[in-house]
Amino acid sequence: MGIGTNILGYGHPEVDEAVMQTVHAGNMSTLNCPEEVYLAEKLIEIHPWADMARFARSGGEANAIAIRIARAASGRDKVAICGYHGWHDWYLSANLSDDANLDGHLIPGLEPKGVPRNLKGTVYPFTYNNFGELEFLVAQHDIGVIKMEVSRNFGPENGFLEKVRALATRKNIVLIFDECTSGFRETFGGLHKKFGVDPDMAMFGKALGNGYAITAVIGRREVMEAAQSTFISSTFWTERIGPTAALKTLEVMERLQSWDTITSTGHQIRQGWQKLADKHGLKVDHWGLPALTGFTLQSAHALAYKTLITQEMLAKGILASNSVYVCMEHTPQVLDLYFEALDPAFQLIAECEAGREVIPLLKGPVCHAGFTRIN
Repeated sequence: MGIGTNILGYGHPEVDEAVMQTVHAGNMSTLNCPEEVYLAEKLIEIHPWADMARFARSGGEANAIAIRIARAASGRDKVAICGYHGWHDWYLSANLSDDANLDGHLIPGLEPKGVPRNLKGTVYPFTYNNFGELEFLVAQHDIGVIKMEVSRNFGPENGFLEKVRALATRKNIVLIFDECTSGFRETFGGLHKKFGVDPDMAMFGKALGNGYAITAVIGRREVMEAAQSTFISSTFWTERIGPTAALKTLEVMERLQSWDTITSTGHQIRQGWQKLADKHGLKVDHWGLPALTGFTLQSAHALAYKTLITQEMLAKGILASNSVYVCMEHTPQVLDLYFEALDPAFQLIAECEAGREVIPLLKGPVCHAGFTRIN
């Protein structure tokens, strides 16, 4: 679904119509557009803890903006991170100390080539739900910012988020929740609303514009005003398509309560995978938010099976892997078609688990587990 951007489905007519009106009226100006103000007001209405907003056009850009503002506000350079936060130097510098530092944060094998060596020792990863590890980092280093995903593959345990919030408050650390992926999938707004823990800053992307480029950074006034003491700018921040799409997307999501629907659909998809696994005697591990659900086959050949599934589904005209970003257009009829097509692929996998060779079934190379060098 557009790398997770299209919660309402591809080509939603109301969103596209609002965008086309903007295109015809003029999408770009030297001055900021009024839609930016309306969008800021809407996001702050949804998140009453926040007072101000900044907008960008990509997740990596929003992450960089948030870090710049947070460092300016805290007056400290060092950052503790948990999760995936884009490609910019500040984040990838974590792998300067150990090139496997980020392996547990969604994408393993990221090489920090091109990142200035003097950024070494500025970013420190910690493991989700391991509060002791974060406490140690804060005790050992002058941490000014904690940046983390609220949840990705599993939820918080033992009051983890509450403990992080209390630590940040106690140590005067800026707490940022990266909701570029999780936002609007389980609540109307950030996933942190579900857990009742408010950050100092939060970012939204992906689903915010239903496929149109728009990301947001929101935060408390005392933190966000630090943006005035540094420099953040972009040529295309004054274009109107992104904010226009976001406003209409939010309107439609709120009207349809899309987060409830896609969460329910995600549970149905997970149950469907389990039903197929049980039918064919396979073992699967489920992971992710319900609206961003995935599975992994318990097998030494898991990656080959993932490749086989994509290959077999493409042959039937369906783009599919072992995960689904759920959208409003994933109707029961679509799910029936999907599982009907997936059943034979699970049958093939069962045959391979029983002794048939999987590699001869593949028409191309096995997919990668992360970023690896190809010689």
